[in-house]
Amino acid sequence: MKKIIIIGITIACISACKAQSVVPIEKKIDYINAGIGIPESVTYFKDVNGIRDKYVGTWRGTYEGKNYELIFSKITDKPSRITQDRLVMRYLIKDANGRILEDTRAETDKSGYVLKSYYYDKTFFVLSYGGRQFDCGQRGELYVMLTKNYDSVMELFLIPQRDIILEKDCPNGAAAQLFPEVKMRLTRQ
Repeated sequence: MKKIIIIGITIACISACKAQSVVPIEKKIDYINAGIGIPESVTYFKDVNGIRDKYVGTWRGTYEGKNYELIFSKITDKPSRITQDRLVMRYLIKDANGRILEDTRAETDKSGYVLKSYYYDKTFFVLSYGGRQFDCGQRGELYVMLTKNYDSVMELFLIPQRDIILEKDCPNGAAAQLFPEVKMRLTRQ
């Protein structure tokens, strides 16, 4: 009887050591900042506090003659061993004359042109951005945040990834960025 109890306790301990955990999405930044990687026990970054919900919908704004329409939705995907609740952003950008500069509204979630949230840091989401001219520098991190007093006003800006652009790959030099590098405002529709 004693052996059975010891075997049972041993199995329970092994199971507990291999336990998998659900972690709120707002905790992912702690792992990123610590630089230690995400523990094997973490299996799901879940939006347990409904943070994504405030962003879902259509947002419009104008900046330097460009008209922006951003459509946010929420998904759950598993790009690696970890399941993640994420924001997804499709967009339509037009110039002052109504000419379409970029339109990703019909792209699938797996498309490289649909932006997905990478992490949430207390007051803002960071989305990985890669435009159609990715190889010519149209890429970076897009920051989106709601203003402090209004859930119907969003601020957005891009921090481009500054890489060396090879002339053989991009004879016209670096591609123009579609998103502003300074804060712009958008309103919920």
